[in-house]
Amino acid sequence: MSNHHIPDGLTHEIYQLFEGGHTTEEIRHRLLARGLHNELVQDVVGTVQQMRLRRRRSRGMLFTGIGAVVLVSAFLVTFILHSMDKDTGVALYGMTTAGITLLFIGMIFFFG
Repeated sequence: MSNHHIPDGLTHEIYQLFEGGHTTEEIRHRLLARGLHNELVQDVVGTVQQMRLRRRRSRGMLFTGIGAVVLVSAFLVTFILHSMDKDTGVALYGMTTAGITLLFIGMIFFFG
């Protein structure tokens, strides 16, 4: 899948359709209806799928990073509260559960 022979105007149009929420099949049908060659359509569809994968992976990295920050914060808050002989239940269980949930959601987006 090489982008070097996809016309610039077509790339922009496909990107606008992609950003508009159109599915890959809708984009494929639009291109085939315009009479474009099947090879060009396959290259464009491959490019759209790469864009979707890139967006999904970046969203996964964001969730994973936030989850990791929440987990580290939970550890620090729990440690500080324990040192001051305060109740650590909310920090220990609540923040850890939230951090693990965000971490797993990020992993699902990144690897799924």
